[in-house]
Amino acid sequence: MQRTERKNQDLESEVRNMKRFLLCGVLLALLAGCGTAGEQLPEEVPEETEPLSGEELTASAMAAYAEITKDLTFTLDVEEEDATGISLSITPEAARNVAGRENLFSIGYQWEPASAEAWGDQWSDIESRGRLFAMTAPDGETTLQCCTGGDVVLWTVDGETHYACVTAAAEGESGLSGLLQGIAEDALWDAAFCGPAVDGAETDYEEIARQLNEAVAENVRHVPDWVSWKPLDFQANGASVFDAYYGEPENFCAGLGFRLLVDDPYGEMANSWQAGAGLGEPDADGYYGYGGEASIQKNEDGDWTCDGLATGGSAVALPLSGSGEEAPLSELVDAFFLTEGFSHDWLLPNYILDHPAEDMTALPDLLDDRTDAEVRELCAVLGRCLRDADYWDWTPETLAETLGSYGAYLDA
Repeated sequence: MQRTERKNQDLESEVRNMKRFLLCGVLLALLAGCGTAGEQLPEEVPEETEPLSGEELTASAMAAYAEITKDLTFTLDVEEEDATGISLSITPEAARNVAGRENLFSIGYQWEPASAEAWGDQWSDIESRGRLFAMTAPDGETTLQCCTGGDVVLWTVDGETHYACVTAAAEGESGLSGLLQGIAEDALWDAAFCGPAVDGAETDYEEIARQLNEAVAENVRHVPDWVSWKPLDFQANGASVFDAYYGEPENFCAGLGFRLLVDDPYGEMANSWQAGAGLGEPDADGYYGYGGEASIQKNEDGDWTCDGLATGGSAVALPLSGSGEEAPLSELVDAFFLTEGFSHDWLLPNYILDHPAEDMTALPDLLDDRTDAEVRELCAVLGRCLRDADYWDWTPETLAETLGSYGAYLDA
């Protein structure tokens, strides 16, 4: 499905063009930059402003988290044991499990006083401190830091710095670092699937979908190894456009398919890929099928992007003044001739047939402004819809009567 002929590019040109616009390893999609050693740790560990009790510590940490996340816009830095790292710019679109999580602090974790010295000792123990997570408010003043290999947590709120030893209340659960890692993993997922962009000059929808398909797969393969949902391998497995709108704003929908390899289809790695009916059966190479529907449109820079994958029910965005059948009949007819695929063959005809008889009397006049080929096209689709389903108030006979001389086209 396309508006212009496919460009006759050789393989080398296609690959070069794809690599130019995919956000490899999500380093350009969401990552604000690479961390450096000690970037989130002052040269000198700040002394605690005033010692607090367990309950006071919890309340203070809750206030810090709430302040950082109040607008769902903040920075989350992740530093590895070898001092390499990433800086994630968290936005509302990627903050699915952020809001209100401070309410778990008092019931999900146990808080005991700690000291600046304890934090310094934990940080200096390079072999066991693990990964550092540091979330920072937009003003740069409020922070919350913890490590995967230790229980000491550091935060600053309202100009006061505090430390606590924080452990999970339930046996076998992760500490506060587990919460922050989950936020980071959600952001990386969003970057992998929503970050890629294709040159807006490209007009071939199938080619755009193919490039986005490849770019998403490349991004997933390049997320950090500590991400729990990162599969052993992730390959593009084809893209197909099923709905298109050629008006303004121009947009279309495509199914994106992938093949993924996991260590255990029932393990942690596979959990995020178990959408719908699950992974199903692997192919002969041990790969599982995965896919979804992508709504693809141009961003503010004029490049083609998608907003992630949906499990179903996707359709193009139409500039209608009302929702669905509530839109004026004239708008639905205009949109019909600017669409191809699902919206053209089913959705818009459904909206038209949902209109009452008093509205439909205007349809012949609207068709008078169209070419004979266009009239035949719309009437044929309406007739097919009426023959395929019987839940409308309309029948082929009653609609033919309303259409007058155009009624004969319903059987085309």
